[in-house]
Amino acid sequence: MAVLEKMRRKMGAVITVFIAIALLSFIVDADTLQTAFSMVSSKYDVGKIGKKSISQTDFAKRVEYYERIFSLTNNETNTEESNEIINNSAWQSLLADNVLIPVCKNAGLRVGAGEMIAMAKNGQDLSPVLLNEPIFLNENGEFDQNKFQEFIQNIDLDDSGNFAAYWAFLERNMEQNRMFSKYSSMLEKGTFANDLQIRREIADNNNSYDVDFVLQPVAFAQDSTIVVSDSEIKQRYETIKSTLRQIESRDAELIVFNITPSDKDIAAAKEDHEKLYQEFLEVSDSDMKTFIAHNSDLPLNDLYFKKGDLREISSILDDFASEKSIGAFMAPQHMDNVFVAAKIMDIASRPDSVFVKYIPTANANMADSLLNVLKSGADFTAIASQYVPAQGGFEPGTIGWITEPVAYRQLPAGFLKAFSSKKGDMFTISNNGSVIIVKVDNTTAPVRKAKVAILSKEASVSHETFSRIFAQASKVVDKSDAYIKNFEAYAHENNLDLIPANRIAGGAKTIAGYDNMKEVSRWLFEAEVGDVSSVMTIDNKYFVVAALQRIHPDGYAEISEIAPQIKDMLTMQKKVDKLAAETKEKVGNVSTIEEVAEKLALTVSNSPDVTFSSLGSTQQLDPLFIGSVAQAGAANNNNVVGPVKGDLGVYYFQIKDKKIGAFYTDSDAKMKASNSIYSILNSLSQIICDKEKVVDQRYKFY
Repeated sequence: MAVLEKMRRKMGAVITVFIAIALLSFIVDADTLQTAFSMVSSKYDVGKIGKKSISQTDFAKRVEYYERIFSLTNNETNTEESNEIINNSAWQSLLADNVLIPVCKNAGLRVGAGEMIAMAKNGQDLSPVLLNEPIFLNENGEFDQNKFQEFIQNIDLDDSGNFAAYWAFLERNMEQNRMFSKYSSMLEKGTFANDLQIRREIADNNNSYDVDFVLQPVAFAQDSTIVVSDSEIKQRYETIKSTLRQIESRDAELIVFNITPSDKDIAAAKEDHEKLYQEFLEVSDSDMKTFIAHNSDLPLNDLYFKKGDLREISSILDDFASEKSIGAFMAPQHMDNVFVAAKIMDIASRPDSVFVKYIPTANANMADSLLNVLKSGADFTAIASQYVPAQGGFEPGTIGWITEPVAYRQLPAGFLKAFSSKKGDMFTISNNGSVIIVKVDNTTAPVRKAKVAILSKEASVSHETFSRIFAQASKVVDKSDAYIKNFEAYAHENNLDLIPANRIAGGAKTIAGYDNMKEVSRWLFEAEVGDVSSVMTIDNKYFVVAALQRIHPDGYAEISEIAPQIKDMLTMQKKVDKLAAETKEKVGNVSTIEEVAEKLALTVSNSPDVTFSSLGSTQQLDPLFIGSVAQAGAANNNNVVGPVKGDLGVYYFQIKDKKIGAFYTDSDAKMKASNSIYSILNSLSQIICDKEKVVDQRYKFY
């Protein structure tokens, strides 16, 4: 079972697992019970695909399948992050089976047995699925046909069936990947720009205009002569309704209570810290690491700090470490509910950064042999290239410039030795059974650094304080009496901040800047408009009480919701129409833009390089103005043009010069057309799901 062990060691947490706990399993079979409920209620559906409902039972079975795959490829404990990944994997597989693959098959696409065999051979047709499987890759990250064949040969020898299950999983992914690839290729090959489109594209991008113009901005003050009727709003709503697609979401108000230490808690923490400080003064250097581990929030490590490195903790601590001598103590300091004391353990002259290279080896014997060869003058890069590929433009085995904090946080233990080494030094470190050869290739100039033992303790929230804050939050709930108007009134009367949170999606983790708020979003999707929640505890950092203001249903925004914006838009358009008529009467017949400016008491502005392609750029010009300039330029019209109704007011312009370039070519036009199909392909899955009316309601359960 060596291959299976390799799978366990090398596979990352690509997928994870959902574990269903049936509280009534001792009375009745959970599947039977859930199925019975599902037959009479859509409450237990996790989603819909068209008219087909996806029950929680069916989805849980799909998740259990991925749980098995996960157990074959990963022996780590499941985390919230990995559980979410498997949840998404199970959902995506349902979409593939019920939506995406059927669409591909309806287009006449198939993957034959011959293709499946070809995708599993080491050649040009090798499936990307296999290329991304770590158990099939060699030390250089390349697909190894021998490792793959070893896996295939072990399938029939595995009595547990795990190999067969995993191979079936890979085959299914290979087939689906090829099907999607064919569908995308079909769309790409069927989309192209014709000769007329290409010629127009070239002209639009090569013709530019030097334009003088004036802008009469529309007044934003209310105009009593402008009236927008309900029928006009409804007519415009029907016109733009197709653009008002929205996912289901919620608007809410929150009251958040921070769970922070009281003055009494802080005083108690100060007293405790001062007692610890007296012990701290007596601890020997040899016992310091143990003392700090038991009493401080910050561990004692082998890091040395230069001036500025400790400023994020405290400027006082940073000044202390950069100025005092070995053995000096910093008395307790109070900073943001944290008490800090320190002792300088050592001072050394060390480089701030080192440039390191490495060679990973299987064991100590191999490392010693290679190290002897390297010390005899062998080229480090040449040997490293046999064990690690080049990455990021660096030579094989190159890590690059690192600082001590980076080495401590991101690299295996032992790399800190590089900062006490000289340029050219080589040494070995152990890492999870393997041995790494490290070379210090270069260093920066040495600077004064200090090794510091930091006795840091944060004031904790006492049970008394926790209960008091919870009582304050509970009072909001009691006074609200489950009604949002009472909730808002109590907040105003007691100077509590009402935090708006709009367009909250199902299962949202972050709400109004607060993380891990899934419990709040779940409540919002179970509540009715006007409801007030009970007190919800978030990470023991916050108490949250929420009130549901509005529900935005999945589909198209309702006219009542969008009417104010439509009214503002129509009002602005009518103002522009009125302004255009007024300016036209004032301007009359003119031959130059300067005359227009004089009659309207405006200033002439200039834009020297207006092209129709400016519509797709970051150029801050009104699109309607740009379009009118391009149209006049194409007709070689050098007269005064206007009034042109824009988004912000009324324009008059005159083209002073037309420049024809040749920098935008046929190839550029074709490339742009090709890029447009890629943007469609990137959204293809979502487009198909929207067409098939896919509804995702997993947030109800997960």
